[in-house]
Amino acid sequence: MSFAVIHMKKFKSADIKGMQIHNQREKESQTNMDIDKERSSLNYDLLNHAPIDYDERIQQEIDERYLGERAIRKDAVKLCSFVVTSDKTFFDGLDPQEEKRFFEESVKFLQDRYGENNMVYAVVHKDEKTPHMHVGMVPITLEGKLAAKQFFGKKTELQQLQDKFHEHVTKKGFDLERGVSSDRKHMEAQRFKALSVKEEVKSLENELKEKLNDKQSLEKSVKDIEGRLSDLGKSLNHVKKVDEVEVKEKGGLVRSRTVELAQEDFEGIKTLAKVSEGLKIKSEQLEGYWIQEVQKNDRLKDENSMLKKENDRLRDENKELVRENTFLTRTLEKVKSYYKDKVKDFSHHVGAFKAQVLDKMGERLLKKHFTDEQEVNGAQIFLKVKENEKQEKRVSRGKDRGMDFER
Repeated sequence: MSFAVIHMKKFKSADIKGMQIHNQREKESQTNMDIDKERSSLNYDLLNHAPIDYDERIQQEIDERYLGERAIRKDAVKLCSFVVTSDKTFFDGLDPQEEKRFFEESVKFLQDRYGENNMVYAVVHKDEKTPHMHVGMVPITLEGKLAAKQFFGKKTELQQLQDKFHEHVTKKGFDLERGVSSDRKHMEAQRFKALSVKEEVKSLENELKEKLNDKQSLEKSVKDIEGRLSDLGKSLNHVKKVDEVEVKEKGGLVRSRTVELAQEDFEGIKTLAKVSEGLKIKSEQLEGYWIQEVQKNDRLKDENSMLKKENDRLRDENKELVRENTFLTRTLEKVKSYYKDKVKDFSHHVGAFKAQVLDKMGERLLKKHFTDEQEVNGAQIFLKVKENEKQEKRVSRGKDRGMDFER
């Protein structure tokens, strides 16, 4: 019987772009040979009607719902990615509608367990050997903290995830065995692991065998040819040139014209013919090598060209950002100079505005961001106001819970 497979992996900011490129097929993969580009149009996202920018979407959720008192660390886990699948046998037994329902029910399960608002994408891949789904989750708690540890810190959570997921899909009519957690060491775990990746392992083994066979047969063929050429080459030392062979013509008017030559000369001509055949095969083999190298060189040129364009674009973008930053800095200084004596505590307001922007960006408030002590004081006022607002929200939520309890 097939298994219900669900896995989870955590990602930090640096890894999110790569996940987006893979999920949305934004670039041709150089490592995953199982992707059939002609079938990529069959892929779909159950939560989004069009491709999204993962970084922007995740940051949007954090900006709107994060209530933590500290700035978010740069190495914080911002994405938990689930993979939902089974084996090829299971999917071969489903029609397209039932296959889609399986993935829809899987998304509902994750939304109910970890929060509907936390799920930002659910991409189904049908262009690989076995259909599967990648579901992205921003780990924001009910208290407004970005804390993957609160969701998956307990050792039992991933085991319970397997239990509850299997229970859910079984109730929805899918005949699957429960997946076995990777930390269980008994034989059933080994059986599950073998079955859940059976198709992929088999494919990789076949591919490896073909490549090894091709390489070994190719090397053997080349060695055979080189050996034959060497033997034939040695024998050429004893062979006359074709135009030196003495030929006697026989026959004429009545019977067909024939030629007569010495046995030694005849054997020499046969040797020359064999050498010619060997050289032809060797030439074709070398031509094959040359074509492969040309194709490889063309791919590298294309990749290099793409990287150069990307580098040029980033350099131009950086220049533009530097100009924009210079303009904004000078403008702000002019505004401060103009309103300094006209608006009371103007520098305090500027400091508060800077602190608000930095806080939204998830950056730490450092002294280098502020030009004088008055701006620093303004930033401190902003932090106090923010802390008071959070205090009021916590008190308000506590009252709401008390009212619900009384009802």
